[in-house]
Amino acid sequence: MGLDGVVTGPRTDAVFRKDVQLQVLYVVPRFDDYFVNFVRGDGPMVVVGRAGLFNSNSEGIMVTVKIGKHTVEMYDAIDELPIVRFHKYQKLLLIDAGVGADIAAFDQRIEKTRRFLMDGKPEKAQQELENLRQAVYLIQSEISPKHRAFAALVTKIDGSECNDLSDDALTGIVDTLNDAPENELTAQLEAVKKKIDGELRLYFPALFADSGVKEYYDLLKKRTMAVLANIIAGEKNPDATPDIERLTTELITYSQPQTFTGSDGVEIQFDRQFENLCLVLSEQLHVKPKKYTVLEFYNAFDFVKERAKEHEKAQKRAKSGR
Repeated sequence: MGLDGVVTGPRTDAVFRKDVQLQVLYVVPRFDDYFVNFVRGDGPMVVVGRAGLFNSNSEGIMVTVKIGKHTVEMYDAIDELPIVRFHKYQKLLLIDAGVGADIAAFDQRIEKTRRFLMDGKPEKAQQELENLRQAVYLIQSEISPKHRAFAALVTKIDGSECNDLSDDALTGIVDTLNDAPENELTAQLEAVKKKIDGELRLYFPALFADSGVKEYYDLLKKRTMAVLANIIAGEKNPDATPDIERLTTELITYSQPQTFTGSDGVEIQFDRQFENLCLVLSEQLHVKPKKYTVLEFYNAFDFVKERAKEHEKAQKRAKSGR
């Protein structure tokens, strides 16, 4: 059995759902939800408290958790998370999703390459091989984009401030927390990511709701039903029939490989798009958008976008009235 009860072969278990942005509905917690113990991963995560919850003059409201032997303060809400930190966090998660830096990512790149070749798409297989090279480099260098993404949300460790978002500084944060088990760091990141993603979809559904996720899960359901039908029919290898192989290939190659090197690479384009958007907001609203929180930033973007639409409608009405 694979993820979500899907019957999979030994190769496909490692690659299903790796590149797809899984969307989980999130509802803003009630006040008393700030003071609970959450079970994340294999054990409880101790929530010590939230800094500045009752202090309107505090610089931000961060969740405080115990990770390994350390007390860590970190952002987990879009109304407090600075947009610059969020941009760094997003970019590192983008690299982790498209390249990766562990054995699971290595296996994923190989399997996707094989599936693209089976599907008659050699150019995409070639790109996956390029990303595999990047993954091998990151593994050998012991660089984890996923862990760095988590570090970008950390603002204090044992009372010491963490304000430097450079790669070296983020690596230093990860090294400081290296006494914590891998599954603990992963569980923390997944919990925070789920909360932030949920808030973004709740406040800005037009920007962050991903219709592709439903399409992916529809495909996953179709494959599951086909495997179950084969089991009922008494197929010897219910997950290896031609139809199942075709659906498996569709699932594994659902996310298209992206380029992470050169001037047209995803990282550089991601940075440039962010800088361009900051310029637009600065020009239109006469503000310093890099000082904004995530909530303020995307709210300003929505405001400018709606104002532009209204201006365009007014121009059309003016022309039609002539």
